[in-house]
Amino acid sequence: MSTFIGLTLTKTCLKTLKKTAILVPFMVLALPSYAESFTAKRVGQGFTGLTQDFTSSLSNPALLTKFDNDDDVFVSLNVGISAADQYDVIDTAEDISDNLDKLVTDLAQINTQNQAQSTVNNLNQQVDNIIDDLKSIDQKNVKIRNGVNLQILIPNKQLSFGLFTSQYGRIGGSVDYSASDELILEQAVDNCVSGTGTNPCELDLNSLSSVSLAVGYSVAEVGFIAAYPAIKEVNYDVSIGTKIKYQRIDLFYKRALISDFDDDDFDITSDENTTDKSAANADLGFYIGWGEDRQWHAALVTNNLMKQTVHHVEQDITFNLETSVTFGLSYQNKWLSLATEIDLTDREHFTALAPSKYAGVGAEFRFYQHMQFRLGYRTDIKDVDDDIFTAGIGISPWDVFAIDIAAFTGGNDTLGAALQLSVKI
Repeated sequence: MSTFIGLTLTKTCLKTLKKTAILVPFMVLALPSYAESFTAKRVGQGFTGLTQDFTSSLSNPALLTKFDNDDDVFVSLNVGISAADQYDVIDTAEDISDNLDKLVTDLAQINTQNQAQSTVNNLNQQVDNIIDDLKSIDQKNVKIRNGVNLQILIPNKQLSFGLFTSQYGRIGGSVDYSASDELILEQAVDNCVSGTGTNPCELDLNSLSSVSLAVGYSVAEVGFIAAYPAIKEVNYDVSIGTKIKYQRIDLFYKRALISDFDDDDFDITSDENTTDKSAANADLGFYIGWGEDRQWHAALVTNNLMKQTVHHVEQDITFNLETSVTFGLSYQNKWLSLATEIDLTDREHFTALAPSKYAGVGAEFRFYQHMQFRLGYRTDIKDVDDDIFTAGIGISPWDVFAIDIAAFTGGNDTLGAALQLSVKI
């Protein structure tokens, strides 16, 4: 496993979001964040996973000791994405881009010596439509989140270990409408109709003042997981684990005129728009299982023991990757799991924004050991992010191959999905 793999995952996911980033640039208040594994099993169960089993070691490295005797190697690939676009900013921005291009073309085709009144009315109506669309999405926010990870786990009775690479991030956006643009477009139509100026029917879109702003971050990690069964007693077991990782944080900022909405060269991830920082970091996990059938489970996980700060000098934007602590508790038997988790500290965030703090509950129902159905709910205690409802299904024939799918929905038209493919031998 190498740093190259982690950075490749970052670039792949960001390219997937690039088309959307063109259309849904930024307001920074759109970007609360999560430092967690974006796995389908965890997502489907209300983003609870600190006490599941060794396949969830990305969430809690101490779980790497929680395996069956016939489990030798586990490999999984997870991908997920979510978006919130309550005000149809994406579709509206596409319409604005298309309508501006059409207005430029129609103006260029005008014969200044002979225009029908219907043609003039059509041009004025185009201007009205563009301005109405701009006003409708002015300062309205869009949030996009993505995550991908790959893990290879090798559990054993002495020292369980694994390798992983992961990437997660967010891009947020909105449009900042300038009222002066209405006068510019109206004046362009009047000049064309009256033949005023050297090139009366030429509209320069760069003269518009409405802008798109985009901000986002990406955290790429590659590292090593290890866990040790510290205590094994008749009535309880205790395990500890750690993730040692190399971490790269990219902070993105892009400001562009509205005329660049549909420009293929618009790239929020280009070097001139990116500030990055790399460093080593570590997570710690604690797990305890107790009861006659080990039906009760508790966990405590600390992510990012060393706080990281990235500052975008040109725009004076600062992102903090905070040390976070989360507690989890669950009840599990052969057919049912009930779990809850709560953040004990704030999540990472932009310094200009209030941080999030989450609490979640989830359930997993198991049928014939080959099918799982999951439900969950998560809320932001600080009301920064939207509450979400989650659901998921897992199919694991012969407990060798597995496909897990999850989806969630919440306020502000938030929609998301995650897919996990895995093999256990």
